[in-house]
Amino acid sequence: MTLSNLQPLTRALCCFFSAAALVFTGAAAAAAPERVISAGHSITELVLALGGGDSLIAVDSSTRLPAEFRPLPVVGYYRQLPVEGLLAQNPQLLVGGDHMGPATTLKLLQDSGVKILQLPEAGNGEELLRNIDRLAQELDKPAAAIKQSVQAQLRALTAARAALAQPPRILFVRAQQGRGLKAAGTGTSPDSLIRLAGGVNAVAFEGYKQLSDEALVELRPDWILFSSDQAEQLNGGAELLQWQPLLKLTPAGKRSAFYSVDGYALLGGIGLASLKEAKKLNEKFVAK
Repeated sequence: MTLSNLQPLTRALCCFFSAAALVFTGAAAAAAPERVISAGHSITELVLALGGGDSLIAVDSSTRLPAEFRPLPVVGYYRQLPVEGLLAQNPQLLVGGDHMGPATTLKLLQDSGVKILQLPEAGNGEELLRNIDRLAQELDKPAAAIKQSVQAQLRALTAARAALAQPPRILFVRAQQGRGLKAAGTGTSPDSLIRLAGGVNAVAFEGYKQLSDEALVELRPDWILFSSDQAEQLNGGAELLQWQPLLKLTPAGKRSAFYSVDGYALLGGIGLASLKEAKKLNEKFVAK
Protein backbone atom coordinates (compact mmCIF):
# COMPACT_ATOMS: atom_id res chain seq x y z
CA MET A 1 0.00 0.00 0.00
CA THR A 2 1.42 3.37 -1.01
CA LEU A 3 1.64 6.48 1.16
CA SER A 4 -1.06 8.16 -0.92
CA ASN A 5 -3.38 5.23 -0.22
CA LEU A 6 -2.70 5.47 3.51
CA GLN A 7 -3.75 9.13 3.80
CA PRO A 8 -7.51 8.57 3.28
CA LEU A 9 -7.40 5.65 5.70
CA THR A 10 -5.60 7.77 8.29
CA ARG A 11 -8.17 10.54 7.93
CA ALA A 12 -10.99 8.03 8.31
CA LEU A 13 -9.46 6.57 11.46
CA CYS A 14 -8.99 10.05 12.94
CA CYS A 15 -12.63 10.87 12.24
CA PHE A 16 -13.72 7.57 13.81
CA PHE A 17 -11.74 8.10 17.01
CA SER A 18 -12.83 11.75 17.25
CA ALA A 19 -16.46 10.68 16.98
CA ALA A 20 -15.90 7.93 19.53
CA ALA A 21 -14.32 10.44 21.92
CA LEU A 22 -17.35 12.72 21.55
CA VAL A 23 -19.72 9.84 22.25
CA PHE A 24 -17.69 8.83 25.31
CA THR A 25 -17.59 12.40 26.59
CA GLY A 26 -21.32 12.74 26.12
CA ALA A 27 -21.93 9.48 27.96
CA ALA A 28 -19.70 10.59 30.84
CA ALA A 29 -21.57 13.86 31.09
CA ALA A 30 -24.91 12.05 30.99
CA ALA A 31 -23.72 9.84 33.83
CA ALA A 32 -23.71 12.77 36.26
CA PRO A 33 -26.75 12.28 38.52
CA GLU A 34 -29.57 14.75 38.02
CA ARG A 35 -31.73 13.59 40.96
CA VAL A 36 -29.80 13.44 44.23
CA ILE A 37 -30.99 12.91 47.80
CA SER A 38 -28.60 13.97 50.54
CA ALA A 39 -28.87 12.46 54.03
CA GLY A 40 -26.93 14.30 56.74
CA HIS A 41 -26.24 18.00 57.27
CA SER A 42 -22.49 17.86 56.69
CA ILE A 43 -23.02 15.92 53.45
CA THR A 44 -25.63 18.38 52.17
CA GLU A 45 -23.23 21.24 52.92
CA LEU A 46 -20.67 19.63 50.63
CA VAL A 47 -23.21 18.98 47.86
CA LEU A 48 -24.17 22.66 47.87
CA ALA A 49 -20.57 23.89 48.15
CA LEU A 50 -19.65 21.81 45.09
CA GLY A 51 -22.45 23.40 43.08
CA GLY A 52 -24.74 20.39 43.19
CA GLY A 53 -27.79 22.26 44.43
CA ASP A 54 -29.62 22.04 41.09
CA SER A 55 -29.64 18.24 41.25
CA LEU A 56 -30.72 18.08 44.91
CA ILE A 57 -34.32 16.86 45.14
CA ALA A 58 -34.70 15.97 48.86
CA VAL A 59 -32.83 15.97 52.18
CA ASP A 60 -33.14 14.30 55.56
CA SER A 61 -34.43 15.93 58.75
CA SER A 62 -30.94 16.63 60.12
CA THR A 63 -30.18 19.04 57.27
CA ARG A 64 -30.35 22.82 57.68
CA LEU A 65 -30.66 24.35 54.23
CA PRO A 66 -29.59 27.97 53.59
CA ALA A 67 -32.46 30.42 54.06
CA GLU A 68 -32.32 31.47 50.41
CA PHE A 69 -32.41 27.90 49.06
CA ARG A 70 -35.62 26.53 47.59
CA PRO A 71 -37.80 24.30 49.85
CA LEU A 72 -37.12 20.59 49.50
CA PRO A 73 -39.00 17.48 50.63
CA VAL A 74 -37.69 15.94 53.88
CA VAL A 75 -37.39 12.16 53.74
CA GLY A 76 -36.87 10.94 57.30
CA TYR A 77 -33.74 10.91 59.47
CA TYR A 78 -30.43 9.70 58.05
CA ARG A 79 -30.18 6.75 60.46
CA GLN A 80 -33.77 5.61 59.83
CA LEU A 81 -34.53 6.34 56.19
CA PRO A 82 -37.86 5.00 54.84
CA VAL A 83 -37.71 3.08 51.55
CA GLU A 84 -41.08 4.30 50.29
CA GLY A 85 -40.35 7.96 50.97
CA LEU A 86 -37.05 7.80 49.16
CA LEU A 87 -38.30 5.87 46.13
CA ALA A 88 -41.24 8.28 45.80
CA GLN A 89 -38.68 10.97 44.85
CA ASN A 90 -37.33 8.82 41.99
CA PRO A 91 -33.66 9.44 42.92
CA GLN A 92 -30.61 8.40 40.92
CA LEU A 93 -28.18 8.85 43.82
CA LEU A 94 -28.46 8.74 47.61
CA VAL A 95 -25.44 10.18 49.36
CA GLY A 96 -24.77 10.19 53.10
CA GLY A 97 -22.32 9.22 55.81
CA ASP A 98 -21.28 5.81 57.03
CA HIS A 99 -24.03 5.91 59.69
CA MET A 100 -26.74 6.28 57.04
CA GLY A 101 -29.26 3.47 57.14
CA PRO A 102 -30.75 1.13 57.99
CA ALA A 103 -28.90 -1.42 55.87
CA THR A 104 -32.18 -2.99 54.69
CA THR A 105 -33.27 0.35 53.23
CA LEU A 106 -29.97 0.82 51.40
CA LYS A 107 -30.14 -2.71 49.99
CA LEU A 108 -33.68 -2.24 48.70
CA LEU A 109 -32.71 1.07 47.10
CA GLN A 110 -29.73 -0.51 45.36
CA ASP A 111 -31.93 -3.35 44.12
CA SER A 112 -34.24 -0.67 42.69
CA GLY A 113 -31.36 0.89 40.72
CA VAL A 114 -30.50 3.76 43.05
CA LYS A 115 -26.78 4.37 43.47
CA ILE A 116 -25.59 4.67 47.08
CA LEU A 117 -22.55 6.69 48.14
CA GLN A 118 -21.51 6.53 51.78
CA LEU A 119 -18.70 8.84 52.84
CA PRO A 120 -16.75 7.99 56.02
CA GLU A 121 -17.24 10.35 58.95
CA ALA A 122 -14.32 12.79 58.79
CA GLY A 123 -12.30 13.04 61.99
CA ASN A 124 -9.87 15.65 60.67
CA GLY A 125 -9.21 18.04 57.82
CA GLU A 126 -7.45 15.55 55.56
CA GLU A 127 -10.38 13.15 55.75
CA LEU A 128 -12.75 16.00 54.93
CA LEU A 129 -10.71 16.83 51.82
CA ARG A 130 -10.85 13.20 50.70
CA ASN A 131 -14.63 13.22 51.10
CA ILE A 132 -14.83 16.36 48.97
CA ASP A 133 -12.84 14.62 46.22
CA ARG A 134 -15.05 11.53 46.28
CA LEU A 135 -18.28 13.51 46.23
CA ALA A 136 -17.05 15.85 43.51
CA GLN A 137 -16.20 12.88 41.32
CA GLU A 138 -19.62 11.31 41.89
CA LEU A 139 -21.45 14.56 41.13
CA ASP A 140 -19.10 15.40 38.25
CA LYS A 141 -18.35 18.81 39.79
CA PRO A 142 -15.05 20.71 40.10
CA ALA A 143 -13.58 20.57 43.61
CA ALA A 144 -10.66 23.00 43.36
CA ALA A 145 -12.39 26.11 44.75
CA ILE A 146 -13.95 24.49 47.81
CA LYS A 147 -10.76 22.56 48.55
CA GLN A 148 -8.71 25.75 48.44
CA SER A 149 -11.14 27.36 50.89
CA VAL A 150 -11.01 24.37 53.24
CA GLN A 151 -7.21 24.20 53.08
CA ALA A 152 -6.96 27.91 53.91
CA GLN A 153 -9.23 27.44 56.94
CA LEU A 154 -7.22 24.42 58.07
CA ARG A 155 -3.96 26.38 57.81
CA ALA A 156 -5.48 29.21 59.84
CA LEU A 157 -6.63 26.76 62.51
CA THR A 158 -3.18 25.15 62.64
CA ALA A 159 -1.63 28.57 63.28
CA ALA A 160 -4.29 29.40 65.88
CA ARG A 161 -3.64 26.15 67.75
CA ALA A 162 0.09 26.79 67.74
CA ALA A 163 -0.49 30.26 69.21
CA LEU A 164 -2.21 28.88 72.32
CA ALA A 165 0.10 29.02 75.33
CA GLN A 166 -1.43 25.81 76.66
CA PRO A 167 -4.22 23.67 75.20
CA PRO A 168 -7.29 24.02 77.45
CA ARG A 169 -8.99 20.95 78.90
CA ILE A 170 -12.45 20.64 77.38
CA LEU A 171 -15.48 18.68 78.52
CA PHE A 172 -18.41 18.26 76.13
CA VAL A 173 -21.58 17.12 77.88
CA ARG A 174 -25.15 16.10 77.26
CA ALA A 175 -27.17 16.99 80.35
CA GLN A 176 -30.53 16.00 81.77
CA GLN A 177 -31.84 17.22 85.11
CA GLY A 178 -31.80 14.48 87.71
CA ARG A 179 -29.87 12.10 85.45
CA GLY A 180 -26.39 13.57 85.55
CA LEU A 181 -24.04 14.32 82.67
CA LYS A 182 -22.81 12.27 79.76
CA ALA A 183 -19.45 13.26 78.32
CA ALA A 184 -18.23 12.84 74.74
CA GLY A 185 -15.01 10.85 74.49
CA THR A 186 -12.79 9.81 71.61
CA GLY A 187 -14.35 8.78 68.32
CA THR A 188 -17.13 11.37 68.61
CA SER A 189 -17.80 14.53 66.61
CA PRO A 190 -17.33 16.77 69.70
CA ASP A 191 -13.90 15.21 70.26
CA SER A 192 -12.90 15.98 66.66
CA LEU A 193 -14.13 19.57 67.04
CA ILE A 194 -12.25 20.01 70.33
CA ARG A 195 -8.97 18.88 68.75
CA LEU A 196 -9.55 21.00 65.65
CA ALA A 197 -10.01 24.10 67.84
CA GLY A 198 -6.84 23.40 69.83
CA GLY A 199 -8.27 21.90 73.00
CA VAL A 200 -7.64 18.61 74.80
CA ASN A 201 -10.57 16.35 75.61
CA ALA A 202 -10.77 16.05 79.39
CA VAL A 203 -11.92 12.42 79.09
CA ALA A 204 -10.01 9.58 77.44
CA PHE A 205 -12.72 6.94 77.08
CA GLU A 206 -14.42 6.12 73.78
CA GLY A 207 -17.92 7.27 72.88
CA TYR A 208 -20.36 8.77 75.38
CA LYS A 209 -20.32 7.76 79.05
CA GLN A 210 -22.04 8.87 82.23
CA LEU A 211 -19.85 10.85 84.62
CA SER A 212 -19.86 10.41 88.38
CA ASP A 213 -19.95 13.48 90.62
CA GLU A 214 -16.38 12.81 91.72
CA ALA A 215 -15.17 12.58 88.13
CA LEU A 216 -16.50 16.05 87.38
CA VAL A 217 -14.04 17.53 89.88
CA GLU A 218 -11.15 15.24 89.01
CA LEU A 219 -11.36 16.05 85.29
CA ARG A 220 -10.69 19.76 85.97
CA PRO A 221 -12.15 21.09 82.71
CA ASP A 222 -11.21 24.64 81.69
CA TRP A 223 -14.26 24.79 79.43
CA ILE A 224 -17.57 22.95 79.37
CA LEU A 225 -19.30 22.67 76.01
CA PHE A 226 -22.80 21.58 75.09
CA SER A 227 -24.88 21.49 71.92
CA SER A 228 -26.99 24.47 70.89
CA ASP A 229 -30.13 22.33 71.04
CA GLN A 230 -29.67 22.35 74.85
CA ALA A 231 -28.68 26.02 75.16
CA GLU A 232 -32.13 27.25 76.25
CA GLN A 233 -32.69 24.33 78.60
CA LEU A 234 -29.30 24.89 80.25
CA ASN A 235 -29.70 28.68 80.35
CA GLY A 236 -26.33 29.18 78.67
CA GLY A 237 -24.70 26.77 81.12
CA ALA A 238 -25.94 28.36 84.35
CA GLU A 239 -28.33 25.46 85.00
CA LEU A 240 -25.42 23.04 84.96
CA LEU A 241 -24.12 24.61 88.15
CA GLN A 242 -27.52 24.13 89.76
CA TRP A 243 -27.89 20.52 88.59
CA GLN A 244 -24.29 19.58 89.37
CA PRO A 245 -23.01 21.87 92.19
CA LEU A 246 -19.61 20.15 92.19
CA LEU A 247 -18.93 21.81 88.85
CA LYS A 248 -18.41 25.03 90.82
CA LEU A 249 -15.13 23.53 92.04
CA THR A 250 -13.75 23.12 88.53
CA PRO A 251 -11.83 25.83 86.61
CA ALA A 252 -14.72 26.05 84.13
CA GLY A 253 -17.33 26.36 86.87
CA LYS A 254 -15.38 29.03 88.73
CA ARG A 255 -15.10 31.13 85.56
CA SER A 256 -18.52 30.23 84.14
CA ALA A 257 -16.62 29.09 81.07
CA PHE A 258 -19.48 27.52 79.13
CA TYR A 259 -19.92 27.49 75.37
CA SER A 260 -22.88 26.44 73.24
CA VAL A 261 -21.63 24.66 70.12
CA ASP A 262 -23.70 24.88 66.93
CA GLY A 263 -25.37 21.48 66.87
CA TYR A 264 -25.11 21.29 63.07
CA ALA A 265 -21.32 21.42 63.41
CA LEU A 266 -21.51 18.12 65.33
CA LEU A 267 -23.46 16.11 62.76
CA GLY A 268 -21.51 13.63 60.68
CA GLY A 269 -17.98 14.41 61.81
CA ILE A 270 -15.87 17.31 60.59
CA GLY A 271 -17.68 19.32 57.92
CA LEU A 272 -17.76 22.88 56.64
CA ALA A 273 -19.80 24.07 59.64
CA SER A 274 -17.25 22.43 61.94
CA LEU A 275 -14.42 24.55 60.52
CA LYS A 276 -16.33 27.75 61.28
CA GLU A 277 -17.27 26.55 64.76
CA ALA A 278 -13.68 25.51 65.52
CA LYS A 279 -12.53 29.03 64.67
CA LYS A 280 -15.11 30.56 67.03
CA LEU A 281 -14.18 28.11 69.77
CA ASN A 282 -10.48 28.82 69.39
CA GLU A 283 -11.19 32.54 69.70
CA LYS A 284 -13.00 31.82 72.96
CA PHE A 285 -9.95 29.97 74.25
CA VAL A 286 -7.77 32.99 73.48
CA ALA A 287 -10.15 35.57 74.92
CA LYS A 288 -10.81 33.92 78.28
